[in-house]
This record gives sequence, structure tokens and C-alpha cells, in this order.
Amino acid sequence: MEELNMKYPYLIDEKKYRRFDPKNSMLQRPSWDESLSTYGKWISTNVEKVMTSKKSGFGRLEFSMSEASWVVHDKFSYAFTWEGEEPSQNWKKKRFEIQDVKRFTRKIKKVAKFFGAAEVGITKVDEKWLYQGIELPKGVDTAIVILIEMDKIGISTSPSIISSATTGKAYSTMAFVLSCMGEFIRNLGYRAVQSGNDTALSIPLAIDAGLGALGRNGLLVTKKYGPRVRICKIFTDLPLSIDQPDYEFIQCLTNFCRTCRKCADACEKGAISFKEEMNFDHFNISNNPGVKKYYVNVEKCFEFWVEYGSDCSKCIAACPFSKIDHFLSPEQFWEDDAF
Repeated sequence: MEELNMKYPYLIDEKKYRRFDPKNSMLQRPSWDESLSTYGKWISTNVEKVMTSKKSGFGRLEFSMSEASWVVHDKFSYAFTWEGEEPSQNWKKKRFEIQDVKRFTRKIKKVAKFFGAAEVGITKVDEKWLYQGIELPKGVDTAIVILIEMDKIGISTSPSIISSATTGKAYSTMAFVLSCMGEFIRNLGYRAVQSGNDTALSIPLAIDAGLGALGRNGLLVTKKYGPRVRICKIFTDLPLSIDQPDYEFIQCLTNFCRTCRKCADACEKGAISFKEEMNFDHFNISNNPGVKKYYVNVEKCFEFWVEYGSDCSKCIAACPFSKIDHFLSPEQFWEDDAF
């Protein structure tokens, strides 16, 4: 059985690996890649068709709920700003004096959790994870990585639109937390570059920050929440104590995923690998080759999204680390005692 490098949590082919070009993201390729079966299509393409199909969990009520869940994320663009407003009061222009970095770092994490973060980790920025063409402002070399929990009940109904609303709620919470944390840091006189899925790859930053490991389903898996999290980050020039990757958990999850395959069984499109060992065999340009891992065929995954008018969380719900003991049907969700 192959052991991971316990000094560095990735096996990388430096000859193949390149910084990821965001235009190759599966959420962008349908706008330009004519080779795709989903070329020119989007998640919303079949919504009205699905809505009238009378499929349980895919009705007008659920789609309305899902659309509403995203409103803060989609409408409040300030959440993902690189620059705040010009300080209106003089005290905000002066840098807060930090005497004890370790103690101050604990306070930073406490503030993030106060605003709604589930977990917080801190890492120096590895430039490999920045998207192509991205250069952070001079001196901004630290990432505060923040996890937002997605609740068990909503995820348990996947792939219904109720689970999509759970995802949207997490992204809207992300926008709120990022906005508050960014402003908090700027009020201390330091830089804050707020980032959701933009700017850099979130999963390796989260692993570097000690928040989890990469699962067979291609997602960050954490000890407490499994893959039931969304990731955001703030790049800053604050002097902070750096967390280390959780090598013990990385090895634990690697061994577990080797034989589990529950996420692969749950995937209706067969997008998740059943291979026992991680490898370098990527499926397409959205995978960004050069890292040894379980690659996911995201083209198949997105086909499901388009077909059903919604994102899917079945692989998240199926993961034992998500700790979902009771799965609800859409009908059970709407019962008064479901919560």
C-alpha cells in the first residue's frame, strides 16, 4: 500500500501541472466549447420542462425556494471585492498593532465563526493554486480559508431541488461572512481580497490550511462535516500563525476512499471513478491534470445538472463522513416535524 508524502500532501507531476485556466471550468465551458453535449446550455435550460414533469421535489415550490436561496450571493457583488470603500474614519486608516501573533490569530478565527464560519484555517498562498493570470497585490501572501456548512436535512433530499436550495443558502452565507470578515480586516488597517470560487483553487488551499483532505468524489472532505461544506477565502497581508495540513486525516481518508466507493455508487451518471488507487488519468481539460488523485468526469456531472435543472449533491449525501443518518424524501421534508 502506497504511503503519501507526509511532508507534502500532494503527488504532483511538475512536467504536466499548470495553473488552472478558469475558462476551462465546467461552469464556463458550455459558453465556448462546441465539443460538449451541453454546449450553449445552462442549469436553467430545462427548468420549466422539469417543473411541469410532476417529479417529486422538482416543483414550482422547490424551484422558487432554490432561486431565493442564492439571492445574497448573486445580488451582493461587494462580497467578492478586492478593494473596500475608502475608510470614512481616521482610526481605520491606522494599522492595528499586533503584539502576540498566535493570540491574535485565535481572535481572527473566533470573529470568522461569530459571523457564520463552520471552520477556519490559515495558510501561506502557494502560487500553484492561483488561477492563470492572477497576481495578488504585493504583500498579500496569506489565505484565511473559511468553510460554510450545508445542513444535513436539505442535503439528504438530493438530488431534489431542496438540496439545491441548501447549496444556495451556503453560498449566500458565504457572501455574508466574506463581506463581514473583509471589512473587519480593513478596519484593522490591512488588505483583504475576498474570494468565493474565483481567484484560486479552493480545495488545495483548504487542505494546506489543515481543514481536510481530497475525497474520491473530488471534493474537500472534513472530519466534522465530511464534504457538506462550501469553501471561501480571504487573501490578506495580516501577520498570522499558519496551520499545517492534517496529514493523519489525509492518510486516513486516502485509505478509506480506496475501498468505500459509496459516492461512485450514488452517482447516476457514473462520473466518479471506481478505481482502487488514485492516478494521473484525467478525463478532460476541466480536471487540470498533473496531480495524483481520483479524477471526476465533470462533463457527465454537468449533463445531469442541465437535464434536471439543478446542481446535484448525491455524492455528498452518500459520503459516510457527512454523517447523515436519516434520509428524507421531498414529501418528508415538507412535514411539520421534519426539522
